[in-house]
Amino acid sequence: MKFGAIDIGTGSVLCLAVEQAEDGQLQELINESVITSLGTGTLSEKRVGQEAQQRTLSAVVSYVGKLQAEGVEHISVVGTSALRRASNRREFVERVRQETGVEVEVISGEDEARLTFWGATSGLDWAGPVVVMDVGGGSSELVLGHCSKGQSDGLQEPALFFSVPIGSLVLTERFITGYPVSPGELRNLTAGIREEFRNETVQRIVQESRRFADRPLLVGVGGSATTLVAMEWAIHPYVASLVQGREVHAATASKHIERLAAMSLEERHEVVGLPKGRAPVIDAGLSILLCLLGEFGSDSMTVSDRGLRYGVVVRDICMANRMH
Repeated sequence: MKFGAIDIGTGSVLCLAVEQAEDGQLQELINESVITSLGTGTLSEKRVGQEAQQRTLSAVVSYVGKLQAEGVEHISVVGTSALRRASNRREFVERVRQETGVEVEVISGEDEARLTFWGATSGLDWAGPVVVMDVGGGSSELVLGHCSKGQSDGLQEPALFFSVPIGSLVLTERFITGYPVSPGELRNLTAGIREEFRNETVQRIVQESRRFADRPLLVGVGGSATTLVAMEWAIHPYVASLVQGREVHAATASKHIERLAAMSLEERHEVVGLPKGRAPVIDAGLSILLCLLGEFGSDSMTVSDRGLRYGVVVRDICMANRMH
């Protein structure tokens, strides 16, 4: 069977289609994303604007059509923090249902963390403790769990997970007023992130991660992490297989934060590996990752191209296999 997932994020809409081979491995048929900035303004307005709705709706309709044309039998569509926050989410969900016949599942922060963990660990050649750090547009998920080498079903329940209500889009709206970004705004951005990470649950995850005999593998997921790899290795056009599993150092993130802060938006648009739609919010995304590395006392992370959409597919495959 072929399975598809569409992830309606705060900044991007991501689409995945896979076919499960006889050995259990997942063969990608479609893996695409488009930046629609659904969550723009939701921090202050608590509503999804009409323009953002239309951009996102068009992307979802297009992706559902692609999945159906590919012969995908099972399509799941999930919405994350922008829709969780929006008072008019029912209006958007109904528009999607009318246009596509598919129901949008607006998932909780806990479910988002759990699904992201399953997605990220499904592609790891690693046995042992793992901390998955998923930086989104409206929230960031932190998940501590255990990974078995060659794990294909990915449905091992993580030990601890937490959704922090900060992401690249939300923090950009809060702290950044223009480009180039001033040193003062960067300092305030970092201070704001560190303040959020003083949260009791975040600190509990940090403390629990230190109790393992083997240091957990830190896995960075989401557009900020994958863009960091694409910029560092000049990957354009984006190729998931060239990004998956790369190790990136904290010094590399720092280097790109400083380099980009000195640029205008027009100059950023010329940076190889940096999508235009991500150019205004990359400072915040990279800063969250850098602060997380500091919290966990690590100077590097492994980047995974597999996030929430992979977790949804892994969940759906497991449910289908149980029914058979």
